[in-house]
Amino acid sequence: MTKRGFPASPILGAAVALIGEASASLVTRDTRFRHTFEAPIADIDPQTEQPRRRFDQRELAALAATMAERGQLQPILLRRHPAAAGRWLIVAGERRWRAARLNAWSTILAIEHDGDPEVAGLIENLQRVDLTPVEEARGLKQLIACNGWTQSAAAVALGKSKADVSAVLRILSLPDSVLDAVLTSELEVPKNVLIELARIDDASLRDRLLELARQGELTVRAIREAEVRLKASIPANGSEPCTSRPKRERGIAGIDSLAQRLRNARILGHAPSDVERGRLTRLRMEIDQILGNG
Repeated sequence: MTKRGFPASPILGAAVALIGEASASLVTRDTRFRHTFEAPIADIDPQTEQPRRRFDQRELAALAATMAERGQLQPILLRRHPAAAGRWLIVAGERRWRAARLNAWSTILAIEHDGDPEVAGLIENLQRVDLTPVEEARGLKQLIACNGWTQSAAAVALGKSKADVSAVLRILSLPDSVLDAVLTSELEVPKNVLIELARIDDASLRDRLLELARQGELTVRAIREAEVRLKASIPANGSEPCTSRPKRERGIAGIDSLAQRLRNARILGHAPSDVERGRLTRLRMEIDQILGNG
């Protein structure tokens, strides 16, 4: 007899041994990895503080469709609710949770996270590719503030260079009206252009550059050229500074790019020199001749 009163059985003993071997190979007690479980959707609450403030409904619908077709490929991170027994708070993966709700799922695949939830959530969000530049900058600032990190420490945690971290944070020096416009997609400006724009200290020049941005024509090159014109005035004799120029297009085929350069110069407040005025006058005469003959 065994200690529990069951008769000894060679078959049972062999089965127990096999189960022990299998469990030892699949799940070890000293493993560094947390294991997934199915968490009831109704018992999960979103985190109130996180970098992502806007959830595009079309993108959520697309994610829900993908999850419905292929399943949930990546679990979300949860922590136990500190004030409500039996409930969970989302550490990372709110988009997947929202998509699962759209699919009317009753449970979602999750991993319990018992580390610092703010750090885990911020790092996962900052490593996503669909954050707006403003969301990324604000999330990075929050990550540094809540941990008392230096920019170097944040760079190590995110696998970025200190220069990259510093450049992204510089975006937050732009006026709130600009940041809000980017956040709501009213102003669609790439991150590298926003970083370059944030380097401009002259408010008047920055406002003119923003007008180009609203027209979808602002580039890093345009910002740098405008900054050069601001710092180095055109010589008194009217000669043009020696700068690299784009390859000239022949004939009327290049009229669109010429018109765009002239419009940009007007918006940026470039006052033409005497030499440039003469060239513009000749250009206007040629245009009048072409249109007159048409």
